[in-house]
Amino acid sequence: MGGVLRLGFEEDDEHDRPPPTGLPPASQHPAEPLSGHADGVTVTVDEAAEIRDVSLDRGWRRLVDPRRLGDATLAAANEATMRALAKQVEQPPESPDAPAPPPYRPITPQDAVRLLDEVAADLTAFTRRLAEATGPVSVESQGGHVHGTSHGGRVTALKVDPQWVNQARDSELIAELREVLAGLRVRSAPAHLAAGPDSPAIAELNALARDPHTLLRGLGLLP
Repeated sequence: MGGVLRLGFEEDDEHDRPPPTGLPPASQHPAEPLSGHADGVTVTVDEAAEIRDVSLDRGWRRLVDPRRLGDATLAAANEATMRALAKQVEQPPESPDAPAPPPYRPITPQDAVRLLDEVAADLTAFTRRLAEATGPVSVESQGGHVHGTSHGGRVTALKVDPQWVNQARDSELIAELREVLAGLRVRSAPAHLAAGPDSPAIAELNALARDPHTLLRGLGLLP
């Protein structure tokens, strides 16, 4: 009765723990956040330059004229983006392994012409979408108090209603600033365009180009 009470989950805790490795598990080692700071405003992005957070220093109103809140946020956002781009240059993403060549199948000259026509059409469509994405883009917050513009993935203007700034709580300011910055990022640098043109026809042509022997066999030019 006088023994020490031990809960079930405490028993053999030491034996259940994995031996220390000196390194955190992969799941506990997320991508490093990157921040930009200007006049009491901090904007944090991930290594892909996606907006993760906006914060205001305590007492920020003493550091910057509230009428310049948009300018300060703009400077912080672009500094954070430049840090992310520099990180990407230092550590470029690993190239994925090339897919296995397609199985051999006969391909006629007509098939080849059809494939090239489809690829040309897909490239034209991609070029059009890319031009739309890299042109000037504007986003307004749902509350209507923050308006931003970006061009080519870079925020060029951020306007905040000065009367609203004087009345709004910090949490409200942060929410609308973050909404506009994230919206500009999505619209001016869409992820589906970042990897380049892609379609079934382009993938098929790339696969054939990586294995010209199969292509020539399919055309009947090789046995």
